[in-house]
Amino acid sequence: MNSHIGNMKSSRDMYCRLTTEKVQRIACGSGVQLPSNGSFHKIKGVTNSVIPLNPPSPQWTRSVRQGTAAEQRYRDNKFRDWKRKKKFTFHESVRLLAGGLRGMALLLIITLATFTQVEAQKIKSVSNPQLEEYLQAAAQNNPELKASFNQYRASLEQVPQSGALPDPELAFGYFISPIETRVGPQTARFSLSQMFPWFGTLGAREGVRINEAKAHFEEFQTVRNRLFYEVKSTWYELYVIDEQIAIIEENINILESLEELSLQKLETARGSQPDVLQVQIELEDLRIDRSNLLEDRDVLQQEFTELLNTDSIDLPDQIELSPSELPYNEEELRQKVLNQNPGLIQLSFREQAAEESIRAARLDGLPTFGVGFDYILTDQQDMAMIDNGKDAFMARASIQIPLFKEKYRAQKRQAELQRSAVQSQQISKENDLMTELDRALRDYHNANRKLNLYEEKQINRTRQVINILTEEYASADTDFEEILRLQRRLLDYQRSREEALANQNKAVAQIELLTGRYNIDPEELEY
Repeated sequence: MNSHIGNMKSSRDMYCRLTTEKVQRIACGSGVQLPSNGSFHKIKGVTNSVIPLNPPSPQWTRSVRQGTAAEQRYRDNKFRDWKRKKKFTFHESVRLLAGGLRGMALLLIITLATFTQVEAQKIKSVSNPQLEEYLQAAAQNNPELKASFNQYRASLEQVPQSGALPDPELAFGYFISPIETRVGPQTARFSLSQMFPWFGTLGAREGVRINEAKAHFEEFQTVRNRLFYEVKSTWYELYVIDEQIAIIEENINILESLEELSLQKLETARGSQPDVLQVQIELEDLRIDRSNLLEDRDVLQQEFTELLNTDSIDLPDQIELSPSELPYNEEELRQKVLNQNPGLIQLSFREQAAEESIRAARLDGLPTFGVGFDYILTDQQDMAMIDNGKDAFMARASIQIPLFKEKYRAQKRQAELQRSAVQSQQISKENDLMTELDRALRDYHNANRKLNLYEEKQINRTRQVINILTEEYASADTDFEEILRLQRRLLDYQRSREEALANQNKAVAQIELLTGRYNIDPEELEY
């Protein structure tokens, strides 16, 4: 891909050089003499008349592009200076005006060539550390992600609960009618007992909760990866809007130059009023589009701020974006989806939890055991005797036999059905993920094709046609509507190219979501 980008840059640079040479040929064909430094040219047939090819100051350049009053004052001053030096006839005045129109055409072509160079620098390979910072901020602050993480932590607290023994039982009894014994009457009893489930029952119950907690963690990872995808997707949409606004502003400048050119032709009776009205219609449409895009950007920026859960955020003046490559080939991507997708891993843990539930249900149907101790208080008798008033101490054992097995059989069937349901969900999830991966790969390849088409062919060819038609319009009666139509098509191509670049990066972000690129271990979390 890097070599491909380099080839594209070389092609655009060559196009810019060819455009410059073409301007020189147009100037020579129009009777314009270019000096070696390229600073000024003279109009054929007019003595001592000089029009700058390269503007002498940035202020002059801005006035020419925007059609301001400063431009008119500059032309008037140059015209008065020339008038004082030489008297001229009406026919010479017409030739001067015609030469001035060709000069404006040259300026317009130079503007297009400069715009070509600016566009050629847009697609370049750059790192984006600021986006990574936004991803980290979203991971730390997003409330939905925090809620999912707390659910995972809550599920962890169920593990020690399920693996604990039943609470011991402490009892006290008082003999209202004391039981007479040889050593004295028994008046009270203290009892302590503890029940124990069958061997392995607690481990099975704990295994169920452990696997459910792991499933909750994978659910948290799914939410986290989805959040990163939404942050990236919104970032790419912001890039598209910023680039489209810049493109529209450049086209507005070009159309303003065309408007000035059409007005000049109208003043010399070589143009028509519909030409002026058509370009003004196009200008108004572009200004409305620019206003709509600015409002769309405000909404997107608000969405971006909400994803990061911050009050406000300062976005960079220019968002940079470069073409992305697939990290692996398609077969490796499919394997990574099957092995690393958090949704599939979550179902795998739920299946293991169902397996442990089946084992726990079987062990619950086995007997449980209990051990206990009794301490009996004995009062002394009135007569003296051996062990008079000696307290009694008794150890005991118990067993709980589950006679009603239907309860445990139903519990086992429930766990088996849950396992079967999870296995079906796994198959469905795998099919859905493969479909989503195919769709993401399709979007990636489609965006690549469109990017190459717009960058290498359609935009350059359309610019060449516009340059030729603009040159002919300045010197002849070329269809002005065709120039506007091509300018509109060029605008569509430029905007579509930026959308294709963003769609390509979105497709890569979708593939990263499916393959679990941002998966982490629980030990890496810091909340």
